[in-house]
Amino acid sequence: MEDVTKINKINALIVDDHPIYRDGISNILKNIDIIGKCDEAENGLIALEALGKLHYEIIFMDLEMKIMDGIEASREIKKNYPDSKIIVLTMSDSRRQIVEMFEIGVCGYILKNTDASELTRAINLILEGNLYHTPEVMDTWSKFIANKALLERHNPSKSSLTEHQKRIIYYICQELTTSEIAHILSISDATVNNHRAQIMKKLNIKTGIGLVLYAVKTGIYPI
Repeated sequence: MEDVTKINKINALIVDDHPIYRDGISNILKNIDIIGKCDEAENGLIALEALGKLHYEIIFMDLEMKIMDGIEASREIKKNYPDSKIIVLTMSDSRRQIVEMFEIGVCGYILKNTDASELTRAINLILEGNLYHTPEVMDTWSKFIANKALLERHNPSKSSLTEHQKRIIYYICQELTTSEIAHILSISDATVNNHRAQIMKKLNIKTGIGLVLYAVKTGIYPI
């Protein structure tokens, strides 16, 4: 009989032109229970070739690479493999690159001074449908979101949301996991996921970026 408690493994791809970084990240990922197959690519072009042969749920993407850099590769991946979730893993904290990568549709932006616990948390949050960025990146991204919200002429209504749903949106913006939100609100993980699905449907929002922008614009998540 099949073990129903068995964890569904996911495939991960590390895209980086430095073997030492690929080896280091690979060693971390191999110790994370949810990671099954973990492959490597030394540039964006090789990554695209790999995606043509196998579906990767999580892709760790460096930015500065020869032949095809991480920015161009991420655009191509989001266009051709939209279900793959990209996490930028880079030394660059450039405001332009942070904003550009989130607008392309990456799910996370992490600097290379990270550790195993942060990578694990990022993967869990992103697989739940959230964004993830390190504190160093959060300041740049939140300022961009706030400025973008101020430039919007319309003011979306939040009256159709229940107070419970607004609290869940607030906690999602704080990058809490489903389990952490469930614990705070004394509800089950399944109930949190149901609320999340209802919120996204009610607001006609399809991405984590869209939800954060909505929360800032309506004051649910003040920055």
